[in-house]
Amino acid sequence: MTVSHPQEVELKLALPPWQAEAFLKRMARRRVVPVEQELVTRYFDTPDFALSAAGVALRVRRTLKGASTLKGTSTGRRWLQTLKTEGERQGGLSKRAEYEMSIPRGTPDWDRFPAEALAYVPQALREQVGPVFETRFTRTAWLIKGKGGAQIEVALDVGAVASGERSQPICEIELELKAGQPDALFALALEWAGTFDCLPFDVSKAERGVQLAHGLEAAPVKAVSLTLDPGMSVESGFVAIVQACLAQFQANLPGVLGHLPAAGCTPPLPNPDEATKQSTKSVNGQVAVYPPQAGEHPEGHEGANAGPPPIDDIEYVHQARVALRRLRAALRLFRRVCVLPDDVMDGLRTLAAALGPSRDWDVLCSETLPAIAPHYPDPPRWQAGMEVLQENRERVRAAMRSALAEARPGRWLLEMQRWLLLHGWRRVPTGEMVPETQRLEQLSLLEHWARRALKQGHRRVKRGARTFAKLQPSERHALRIAIKRQRYAAEFFRTLFAGLPDGHTQRQAKYLATLREAQDSLGRANDARIAAELMAAAPPQTGPMAEFVRGWLAATLAEAGDEESARLMRDFLDMRTYW
Repeated sequence: MTVSHPQEVELKLALPPWQAEAFLKRMARRRVVPVEQELVTRYFDTPDFALSAAGVALRVRRTLKGASTLKGTSTGRRWLQTLKTEGERQGGLSKRAEYEMSIPRGTPDWDRFPAEALAYVPQALREQVGPVFETRFTRTAWLIKGKGGAQIEVALDVGAVASGERSQPICEIELELKAGQPDALFALALEWAGTFDCLPFDVSKAERGVQLAHGLEAAPVKAVSLTLDPGMSVESGFVAIVQACLAQFQANLPGVLGHLPAAGCTPPLPNPDEATKQSTKSVNGQVAVYPPQAGEHPEGHEGANAGPPPIDDIEYVHQARVALRRLRAALRLFRRVCVLPDDVMDGLRTLAAALGPSRDWDVLCSETLPAIAPHYPDPPRWQAGMEVLQENRERVRAAMRSALAEARPGRWLLEMQRWLLLHGWRRVPTGEMVPETQRLEQLSLLEHWARRALKQGHRRVKRGARTFAKLQPSERHALRIAIKRQRYAAEFFRTLFAGLPDGHTQRQAKYLATLREAQDSLGRANDARIAAELMAAAPPQTGPMAEFVRGWLAATLAEAGDEESARLMRDFLDMRTYW
């Protein structure tokens, strides 16, 4: 019995389905004969999905058509069983334990797994596992040479994952490192991300299947709490914080671009025993081929083959923008110790600028104006004005998506991940090591460094809080930014102070709550200012409705929430710090 090497290093990219044909043509230039297979894979779990909850994927796979010369496949009546662990995943790159071997039937054979694999699944759980979902896709694979003589298996998978009556399309590129350094994977991925609009993709087929089995739909992703160890070095803390920000941006990016898998039910996969047949289903009187064929652009067809509709959930834009703001705050926080290259920083600014106008219009149309609407005496005219503004909002959103696509966010994410992988902060732009004093600071204890950083940020906010009543609007805006940066820093470093006495923990919670409230209070005035600027340039077709809104906003700005904000500034000045 042969068991594969237990360490898998892989980089996964989501490929727009309409780019699959172009990608195949690009690979044909390499003059490497590809191996094409049709694969069926059954995933197993307990009724309550205990394996997936523990970060374990258990599957059996068979090749229905094509030669079986690649790892992870088995031809004919024999199957290949695989157990994978969650491992490390960042920016599409994953490193995880993997155990696989041939079996005679399409159900797991526990006796064939080595002891180290069985340790991931207790005996009690093994007795409960059963099939929960299935994938079927065509894999076209090439074994090529990469940077530094690395050997890389490139696989294009096109098909679908299904559970019951629900399914989602699969169109992704997997780059698996056979020999060499992981940087070779990024060298290839960067080229393709710039050409084919690929995005780094951390979600495995197993995870997508579990989500389908649970009936879960894609949703915007908020920032998650970080767990930092007081014994960490400054550079380790820097990497953890940056990775968390990148993960949030990457998770929301497909929703911003508008090309998430369609929600709801789609035709189920064909029976594996009828794998050579093409499935058809009548949809709205049309006969549609399933799954959608490679090369079809979602905007180029109608009916079932049109691809997923654009996603219009404005929260994706909001959370993507929050992720970039948190990232910029983190980079500013560490700006003297871990310095991002200028070109990558410029890319970050471009992405942030692309999201801004669309978010401003979202806030105007979904938050500011609905609050004013009940006070307008002529509902039909209000509705007519809103329709004009909504049309403009859609134009801004379309421009945002075009600008974002031009900025190649997938390539930028890969550049960030490659820089982190190579420990780029340890070198200056010319390639030499950073000065010794800077390197020593990178290696110093994060907890001590974080205390100093929080003290500095606290002093900046205090300066503005003391003179709040005298601040001009531009100065209040600057104070809001200082408060936001201090809030993000306090959230980044929150767990470093988890071992403090109860009194300090309570002060920490109060400190964060006050920063959030102050940011929100000053933010409402900023929203009114931006709304006033947008309404000042509103199309003339909005008529009297726009005049009413401009007057309302002028009154709001005149009040500017002074009383609430002033109270919060007094609370801040009276607070004792917790670090």
